[in-house]
Amino acid sequence: MTVADYLNDLGTRYPSSDVQLDVGGNKYSATDLVDGLSESDKNRPVAIETGTAGCFIRDAVTEQRLFQVVWSPNREGWHVPNRDIGAHYYVTANFYLASLCGDVTTMLDSELIESLPDSVAPCKKCLNRKQVRSEKGNAAPESPNVGSVPLPTFTFSFSSTPLEVKRGLPVYEAEIRGEKLERRDMIVSRGDDQLKLSIDAVRDQHRAGLLPAELPVLVTTYRCETTYYCGEGTVGSVVAAWESAPLDNFDKQDVSRMIHEFSFPEYEVTSKAQYSDLKKLYARCDNYYRYIAARDKDFKRLTKAAAKDLLLSLDDADATWDSTDGEKRFADELRKRHPELIRTEVEKKRKREKEKEALLQRESRRPLIETRNNLTNFPHKDMPIEVKDIGTVTIRELKPKIRDGLISPETLVRYRQDAEWAELSEFLNDWMRRKATIKQIDYLQALQRQHGIASDIPLDISREEISTRISALAPQQDY
Repeated sequence: MTVADYLNDLGTRYPSSDVQLDVGGNKYSATDLVDGLSESDKNRPVAIETGTAGCFIRDAVTEQRLFQVVWSPNREGWHVPNRDIGAHYYVTANFYLASLCGDVTTMLDSELIESLPDSVAPCKKCLNRKQVRSEKGNAAPESPNVGSVPLPTFTFSFSSTPLEVKRGLPVYEAEIRGEKLERRDMIVSRGDDQLKLSIDAVRDQHRAGLLPAELPVLVTTYRCETTYYCGEGTVGSVVAAWESAPLDNFDKQDVSRMIHEFSFPEYEVTSKAQYSDLKKLYARCDNYYRYIAARDKDFKRLTKAAAKDLLLSLDDADATWDSTDGEKRFADELRKRHPELIRTEVEKKRKREKEKEALLQRESRRPLIETRNNLTNFPHKDMPIEVKDIGTVTIRELKPKIRDGLISPETLVRYRQDAEWAELSEFLNDWMRRKATIKQIDYLQALQRQHGIASDIPLDISREEISTRISALAPQQDY
């Protein structure tokens, strides 16, 4: 989508009183703005940026903000949805359009109409409130429409130069930038063939003698469904640019982290290429370390430093040792070189017993943990509850008594005098799963006030019962 496409669409769909464009503090209608642009500016590809700061149109290539879309604060009307639901009446509210019924919102650029066609059913609540606004004259005080801002005579042009084209591609970067080559595509021409490679692949194949230094290379990037030109050179020049590209501050911090984590030697990492090599080595060490750690039934704990030492030793013996089945080969070599890390059958049995014991301990603590969590989340902290052999206490007082050992999850409690005794943990679990929430109780109370019903709502009312009572009193949905 270009600037002209966007502005023509605005001018066709909306009157100038609904929307205008802010360019450098001056406001123009879509029609006036598109008439004042040069052909190169009209053909700029654009992207739309929306947020609480407003709606801005950006250049899709340079990401420069071109202009802001300003909607009138007085926009209101019916919006006909694409789905088979009732139409709502919307008014402007900050950064969106809100329906009068308060149930839904939509985007500021949604099309609004003054009256609905006969085939579309309106939301009854929106229709009633629109009539009330009309009768009482309570509509928001009107401020000047955006379209009423006088348009000065202007000569408009953007400060940027026309879009440059090289090798049939729009230019994103005029020259090769070594520090960005990791995010670029290398198109290497070899005879009639063209190879699309990453910079690391170009470097590796150049070192292996597969790509001569004099082969031409076109550097490109793909953005917004368009391929852009980012410089050109030879295999030798792009590799040299990659190997001389300096590190930024984040890269230096990441180098320190990786070296410290696996106790690597103090490598001198000063370029992007060396940083990329270190990241590959780190990824291999981390992969093999995690492979062994996940098999703790067969292996004892392997340190990261030991995993690194074994990998570097294998690399020194054969650089291609892990070209196939690397994890299996690493585990086999670990068994040979570090037999002390292999669990014996006795150790495996002891480990299984410890895991079983830990599981039993967790299971034994589960009622206490669930009880404490339920007491934390219990909706009625001041609700009285009867504790057997202790008396009546509030929910808020139970946690301190559990800490003091006066009450346990197995202590018998009940909420009503005629109810059966139940263990505290079971009582709380049942309440949290089956009893009505505070929101349900508050909603039912509001409905009862509207209908003049004065009956109390018990705190232990079930969710099924309160849902039935709410359904009987609540108004039917309009959509």
